[in-house]
Amino acid sequence: MTSNRFTTFDLLKGIAVILMIQVHIIELFATQGVSHSIAGKMLMFLGGPPVAPVFLIVFGFFIARNNKSPLQLLKRGAIVLIIGLLLNIALNFNLIISVFFGKYQIDVLPYIFGVDILINAGIVLFIMALIKHFVKQSIVPLILLILLAAFLGKYLLSFLIEGGIKQYFLAVFYGTSWWSYFPVFPWFTYTLAGYTFFYIVQKTDIKFIYQIKYRIIFGVLFILFLLFTFKYAINTASDLPLYYHHDLVFFLWVIVFIAFYAYFAHEIENVLGSTVIFKFIKWLGKNVTLVYIIQWIIIGNIATAIYRSITSFWLLLLCFSAVLAISTLLAFLMEKFQKAKL
Repeated sequence: MTSNRFTTFDLLKGIAVILMIQVHIIELFATQGVSHSIAGKMLMFLGGPPVAPVFLIVFGFFIARNNKSPLQLLKRGAIVLIIGLLLNIALNFNLIISVFFGKYQIDVLPYIFGVDILINAGIVLFIMALIKHFVKQSIVPLILLILLAAFLGKYLLSFLIEGGIKQYFLAVFYGTSWWSYFPVFPWFTYTLAGYTFFYIVQKTDIKFIYQIKYRIIFGVLFILFLLFTFKYAINTASDLPLYYHHDLVFFLWVIVFIAFYAYFAHEIENVLGSTVIFKFIKWLGKNVTLVYIIQWIIIGNIATAIYRSITSFWLLLLCFSAVLAISTLLAFLMEKFQKAKL
């Protein structure tokens, strides 16, 4: 632990940042022929379970660990929600201006009110304030709520509403619209899972799992798990509507995957955590929100001009490298400026 942070979590978030940027490049810059290829599907998978679920699980863990009051969570939720809406405007600014000047004839409201991960986090903080007040640290009720939320993510799709203001409101909670990327159901489950995991760790001694025999057992189990389920996971994660509104089975798959993934990330952190590359990745993890905002503003505005037009993986790699480099530089400069003010 450094500066009261768990460095493995910073590593997981840093890896997720890198994978997030590449998947946004693939989603918005690459042609469908590229994104639907075997390599494209693999890249879409890498931008799926190891990214948003990891962010949200770590988010939930620190909601529990930081021990904020319900009122503080409500205030933070309002701030995050406002930031999410402002980011939607910023990343779609080129599109909004183009529509205003008549270049495109489309409705910009779905882009302004798109339910991305910050919108999800803002709403979920309101819900977590209620859970923290009423449910507190009771493990069994929390697990039941997790399973219920995961189930509702798919079940609620049977109740679709088309058109009108209700459609924008309900898109926040479940997948009624194409702009409902990270609705509360099922994605709330991951924040709640991280929140619950914190209290499980507090009440259970799990140090034994780092004995050498358990490392071997978990390694073998992880390989077998991937061998028998990887095709299912890739097909789900690379189909965006299916991924954004996945069912209870895929949620359980993601939880098992992340449990193994985080375990071995912790082992890697113990061995290589002091190297330059891993320090850089963890720095990205510590500055995840800032990098997230910067990369989306860059990618979103460029996407208006080149939407799904790139056919070369080499050109996509160049775009990824440029966005990562610029986002890192700007985040570094903003961090230094903030420290200088203090």
